[in-house]
Amino acid sequence: MNPLPLILVLAVLPPPANVLRKCVAADGAVSYQALPCAAGSEQRWVQPVKPDPAPVPRAAAPAERTATARVRASLAESPRPRRDPRRERCEAARRKADEQRDRLWNRLSFDQRSELDARVARACAR
Repeated sequence: MNPLPLILVLAVLPPPANVLRKCVAADGAVSYQALPCAAGSEQRWVQPVKPDPAPVPRAAAPAERTATARVRASLAESPRPRRDPRRERCEAARRKADEQRDRLWNRLSFDQRSELDARVARACAR
C-alpha cells in the first residue's frame, strides 16, 4: 500500500484543536480560536488545551437494580389518592363562580361579584 495519499490528506487537514490562541486584529477586536490567527492579526498567546475525559457510564449494582424495581412496582400498584370532599367542594364553587363571571361579566354589579367571591370563600373555608 502506498502511504503517499494518506500523507497528502493529513498535510491538507488543519491541525488538531489542542491549543487555544488569542488573536488581536488591527482594529483591536479580540478573538479566541483553535486555528492560527488570520492575516493582519497578531497572536498574543497560545495556551495548550487538555480535553475533558469522556465520562464512563457506571453500571448499577444488582442491589440497586432490585431496589429500583421494587420502588417502580410499588408505585405501579399504589392506589389512587383518596378524594378530598372539601377540596372538591371548593373547586366546584370556584368553577361555578368563574362560569357565572364569564357568562355575565358585563352585567354583574360590584355587590354581585362580591357575593360570588363570598360563596367561594365559604365553600373553601369549611
